[in-house]
Amino acid sequence: MNEIELKLESVLPKIARRFQNELLLTCPVDTGRLRNSIKVKLEGKSLIVWMVDYGAFVEFGTSRQRPNPFIRNVINNKLKSIIIEELSK
Repeated sequence: MNEIELKLESVLPKIARRFQNELLLTCPVDTGRLRNSIKVKLEGKSLIVWMVDYGAFVEFGTSRQRPNPFIRNVINNKLKSIIIEELSK
């Protein structure tokens, strides 16, 4: 492994934790069940987002509910800066 790969491997758990925190902050809340279920797990070099099943309906909407893309918003607006900040430490 080269130096960048080693650095990335060492900061991935921190990136996962910060990504989860951002999701928790931006998640829409009605009862709190969705927010309380959000977990970001590190599997190899991948971040896996786990939550209750209806989280997909909140994210993408239904025929009766408009989408509330909180996950995509965090990915598009925050994740890059989290990665850069962690790699530059």
